[in-house]
Amino acid sequence: MKGISIVLVVLCALSVCPLASASDPGDVGIVLMHGKQGAPGAVINRLANHLASAGYAVSTPIMPWSRNRIYEKTVDDAMGEIDRECAMLRKQGARKIVVAGQSLGANAALRYAATGREIDGLIALAPGHSPEWPRIRELFAEDVERAKEKIEAGNVTRAILFHDGNMGRKFQIYVRPDVYFSWMAPNGPAVMPKNAASIRTAIPILYIVGSLDPWATPKGQIFDKAPFHPKSRFVTVTADHLGVPSASIEVTLDWLESISK
Repeated sequence: MKGISIVLVVLCALSVCPLASASDPGDVGIVLMHGKQGAPGAVINRLANHLASAGYAVSTPIMPWSRNRIYEKTVDDAMGEIDRECAMLRKQGARKIVVAGQSLGANAALRYAATGREIDGLIALAPGHSPEWPRIRELFAEDVERAKEKIEAGNVTRAILFHDGNMGRKFQIYVRPDVYFSWMAPNGPAVMPKNAASIRTAIPILYIVGSLDPWATPKGQIFDKAPFHPKSRFVTVTADHLGVPSASIEVTLDWLESISK
């Protein structure tokens, strides 16, 4: 027995002991997306900086729902921009890819997973934009119907005036009818419960909502519809809609460490 103990100590010293393993944050690349009308340097900036300081490769692209690009592309065309960011991280050496976002960025991350893209994890921070909600359907029914009529008539090349909402505030946008319809259709590709249920391969999901966020979704509405994974977590933090990313730093770092092993 004494001889066996000595052998185990020697093996561990030579880094071949199977009883322990170290994770390298540099192996994990994270695409972290801002919310509707947002930008990388605002709501998600503090979280992005902490992730980078911990050694993770972090990409914070300006997405087609930012203030200056809204809505520049359809939901599924926007997925191509996430493809580009993932490819860049892999080229830089990332062996695992996590797609993350706040509010509409989380919505897009769910859609990305639902399309069958190969990723190793998903982080949804204060997921937002719910065109299927009855109140949202009522508010924008005329716009959605007008967009549908334009599409059916083949008039989709010219941007026209539509309406959208963000955190209870209604605003006007000029956008192509087909693009608007893709984001606002109550049964379209931006519907989060449908996208969560469409994820075919179980991946670890970190889903974080704020206790002070009036738009927070309960666990059963979206999170529970995704395939079960033992490392998936639903977490509530003390924060409002915009405060969730900063309030989630420690939870996110702990969860990333658990999936990078």
